[in-house]
Amino acid sequence: MTGSKRVTATICLACVAGLCGAQTSAPEATVRWHPIPMASPPTVAFTLNPANPTTTNVIHFVVPTDGQSYVNECYASVKNGNPAIAVNATNHTILVTFSPPLTNTACPAIVAPVSGVDGQFGPLSAGTWVLDILQIDYVFSVVEAPLALSIHALSNSSAFQLNWPVSGDTFVLEYNVGLGAGNWQGVTNLPTTVSNRTVVQITNDSGSRFFRLRRLLP
Repeated sequence: MTGSKRVTATICLACVAGLCGAQTSAPEATVRWHPIPMASPPTVAFTLNPANPTTTNVIHFVVPTDGQSYVNECYASVKNGNPAIAVNATNHTILVTFSPPLTNTACPAIVAPVSGVDGQFGPLSAGTWVLDILQIDYVFSVVEAPLALSIHALSNSSAFQLNWPVSGDTFVLEYNVGLGAGNWQGVTNLPTTVSNRTVVQITNDSGSRFFRLRRLLP
């Protein structure tokens, strides 16, 4: 039992081993040409930040392309096209593609060197993932993060909020009048996302209840 708090009724947050986490959020992904310092060598290595991501991380990445440096993003797109990214949560793949090279484009005389691409994706579900760019695969792992379920009393209200970090795994919020193995029921209140946390508002009209998050297996 964690985080017991008195609102009007007694609410207890139950965190059963292997069951605590957050509901799925659709991975957000962006990609662009990667800026580099003036006179720097081309981008040659695939990097992740954080290097060992969990299911709660938005993951930033840098990945090489053709081993060349360009004066700015425009020149890179005239030669190679604009980058785009797609995340396949079912197959655990991330695909970076390029549009056809730009034509009839006059690039500005601005020196802002780029090489390779960078961007972000996530949060992602736990497991092995593959980033594919130009038919080259980069493999990395995402591990499940231990998460805490928190409670927040709303001032001047007969309601309270349960909240937890946004995660790439799929979880359901459940409640029970006791901590027995049976009789857990799903909370039907729709969650919202606020400041990278999943929030569910509960009315305080049903007596004492225990709450837990249960991870759904793929």
